[in-house]
Amino acid sequence: MSGSARWRFGAIIGTVTGVLLAAAAITPSLAQTYPSGPVRVVVPFGAGGATDVLARVFAERLQQSLGQSVTIENRAGGGGMVAATAFARAPADGYTLFFTTTGPITIVPLMNGRDTRKDLVPVAIVAVQPAWLVANSASPFKTFGDVVKHGRENPGKLTFGSPGLGTESHLAAEAAARSAGIKLVHVPFRGGAEVVPALLGRQTDLASLTTASVAAPLKQGSMRAFAVSSPQRVSDFPDVPTFAELGHSGATMLPWWGLMAAPGTPQAIVARLAQELEAATKDPAVRERLKATFVQIDYAGPQEFARRIEGEAALYGEIIRAANLKIEQ
Repeated sequence: MSGSARWRFGAIIGTVTGVLLAAAAITPSLAQTYPSGPVRVVVPFGAGGATDVLARVFAERLQQSLGQSVTIENRAGGGGMVAATAFARAPADGYTLFFTTTGPITIVPLMNGRDTRKDLVPVAIVAVQPAWLVANSASPFKTFGDVVKHGRENPGKLTFGSPGLGTESHLAAEAAARSAGIKLVHVPFRGGAEVVPALLGRQTDLASLTTASVAAPLKQGSMRAFAVSSPQRVSDFPDVPTFAELGHSGATMLPWWGLMAAPGTPQAIVARLAQELEAATKDPAVRERLKATFVQIDYAGPQEFARRIEGEAALYGEIIRAANLKIEQ
């Protein structure tokens, strides 16, 4: 990571630390009276995808605990950057929030050179989930080895769909392909909900998606999984190997989902939201609803959230540079 990048990430962590320390000095009534009106949560992908599903579960829980309406606004496009760029200009009052995953915060900015991380305040991570390389169950490929063999014999012919350019699912597939010495043609969609029917309709050869998008089709037998990006096998699908087991450890990653606030949001509001989300991750009703998505509940507060952003930048940056991935501004 460059010196300037380290400085930016250090600034993020310093800002978050300042937020938490200063929160104690702010009149407690601010956190107690917030919110006094409806709260809007912007989601950078289309309705029905993994990010949207999780956002709605936590939005409903926040609505109960905050006592105000919490609504979802889907703004898909540009790998999440359409929403992220617009959100950076949102009022810093805690009434417009951003429920996102890794891509729009870390990956896409590394691809287009426009760093939006300094424009957003980490509130809390609520869940993590790996990416899966899958195919239609009617595919002639039975293993990742079959995919690699075909890819080497037919360079540049295999296509894979992902929830969008610069998503973690996109990078997992790129990392695996590069490690295996093959070239996959990326077909970006506007969220995981669009990728699944495209794959089942044989519009793409492969797809790289998170568990929430592939769990049901895998259980139903309409999809076949070749590998998963998690450090260990997923207990619900114990027969699917990790990329690392197949010799492609560079594709090991565990993307997160979390809530962010606009720059300048009062510290007490950030702390209140983090507290409510921590409680939500412990709520049996929330955990029960999320069972069907196969996500792993994994709460992390503002400081840990900022540290994870710093750590993942090195991993994703290496993949982006190796694959020469860019987004024209």
